[in-house]
Amino acid sequence: MTATLNLKIITPERVVLETPVKQVTARALDGELTILPNHEPLVTALAVDVLEYKGGEGADETVTVLGGVMEVQDNNVTIVSNVAELGTEIDEARAKQAKDKLEAEKTQKTDKLDLYLTEMALSKAMTRLKAVEMVKRRKGGNRN
Repeated sequence: MTATLNLKIITPERVVLETPVKQVTARALDGELTILPNHEPLVTALAVDVLEYKGGEGADETVTVLGGVMEVQDNNVTIVSNVAELGTEIDEARAKQAKDKLEAEKTQKTDKLDLYLTEMALSKAMTRLKAVEMVKRRKGGNRN
């Protein structure tokens, strides 16, 4: 039997995901990393980005993780984030609308804090759209 990892993604509102996986790829603040079974213990801060994992059947799946912390220990990968969404849960139209609105707002900001907060919100919207595109590509196969 092939070794697996237990992936659990938690937000304050819910357990987003709890499933056995073959690998997890995430972007930490200092770069991308892939966790395989029997990985050394690790705790790292996560960036706002798309997390990918290979499910039990080997299919790639996507979750947006808007920052947070990842802990790896004893083949358990636990991610705690304020916001995380499965790629299949994201409303593409709403994410595009938020991105467009935030891009327009960004040009109007003069206060550094307001600009920073707008850029963070824009980053979140763009991450959601990235996840939607990844899900679409997987569903559509390699059609060009």
